[in-house]
Amino acid sequence: MQIKRSNALASVAGSAESSQGLSNISTLAEIKYEKIDTGRRALSLLMRDEARTIMPQYGMELIDVIIRQIKYSDDLTQSVYDRMIKEQNQIAQAFRSDGEGEKAKWLGQTTRELKQIQSDAERKAKEIKAKADAEALAISNRAYSQDLDFADYWMALEEYKTILPKFDKTMTTDSDFYKYLYNRRGR
Repeated sequence: MQIKRSNALASVAGSAESSQGLSNISTLAEIKYEKIDTGRRALSLLMRDEARTIMPQYGMELIDVIIRQIKYSDDLTQSVYDRMIKEQNQIAQAFRSDGEGEKAKWLGQTTRELKQIQSDAERKAKEIKAKADAEALAISNRAYSQDLDFADYWMALEEYKTILPKFDKTMTTDSDFYKYLYNRRGR
């Protein structure tokens, strides 16, 4: 007996065949079932003809047999359900697998684009900083060149701010470095 492919499975197969990434699904959807040699109507006629031969002994005439329901044994029913569940799980897994592949592709592309944007931004920031530093240095040089004594004094104070907090003790203050700190200009 053959179980026909459902419309849902057929639509999955149709959409899977149109998508390159869903080759697993199209393979799953092309499940081959046994060929039906005798359909429902032919079975009804066979049963009718077979039953007609024994009906006259009971004093009856059989006109027609109509199959209303086919009930499988519980084992066979469970087997059919299990196979259907397995097929649907395979299709679902194929969709999940394809989705994970697409996700990885898009995450990779997004990561590459993000790194490119960050790289460009860092490069531009360094260019701007370098330009600003050069401009600040040019302004400082112009200002210091107008009054060399003030420039010397200002640079010494800047050095005091950075070096003196690191000293634990000073052995001598007789150095030229301390000339503004101890007011020894005239020496």
